[in-house]
Amino acid sequence: MASTKQRTGLLLAFLLMGVSACASSDGRPSQRELKKIAGSAEVQTKREATAKAVRDRVRAIEAGVPWLKPLSVITYDQCQDVRGNAHLFDPNPPKEIFMKCRMSSYVFFASDRNPKDSVADILRREITDWTQSSVSDLLTYYGKDTGLQLSDRYVPSLTSVSGREMRETLRWDVGGQKVSATFPKNALWDRLTHRVSEKSIDQLRQENGVIYMWSLHTNEYHTVS
Repeated sequence: MASTKQRTGLLLAFLLMGVSACASSDGRPSQRELKKIAGSAEVQTKREATAKAVRDRVRAIEAGVPWLKPLSVITYDQCQDVRGNAHLFDPNPPKEIFMKCRMSSYVFFASDRNPKDSVADILRREITDWTQSSVSDLLTYYGKDTGLQLSDRYVPSLTSVSGREMRETLRWDVGGQKVSATFPKNALWDRLTHRVSEKSIDQLRQENGVIYMWSLHTNEYHTVS
């Protein structure tokens, strides 16, 4: 039995090695080539245009909520290798995408009011088209009778409607659920920039109390397929 299992394992290993060899010789770009593309002038032009759109949107949010004074604005720009073997044996596989470049920005701020009143004020200002479901869940969380019943795992937040140039979310510290921003470690190309302050979120929390995080995520500004 053990010998049969070993032979089966060896056959599988050889099969995967063969597939890998075919994949590396079928014209798909190498990681080195993808990194070169990520740093190219063409992608840089798109990157600068995307960065401007993100900055403009952040300024619009700041102008639309006068009391919102950013404590820190972190922008993360990345190009990620998104290749996989999910469609390896699909006779009609979709067009494969090798790399995606996108940008995210995180605006951290505080308020001298409680979260319920602060978020209610943001909703009244209609800065973003939030989904009705996220608004209804939030109102339910803060005590309004909406006929909904929330899961015990629900964490209050707002999410923008889909189909826009950027996806936005708004979260804040609630109990043991603290806001934070994390970034992947395996990007082909990335850049992290800070505006206003480079203090850690924990330090901002110690100095200002409850921290809010308004996140903006762009669509892919460049893809390689």
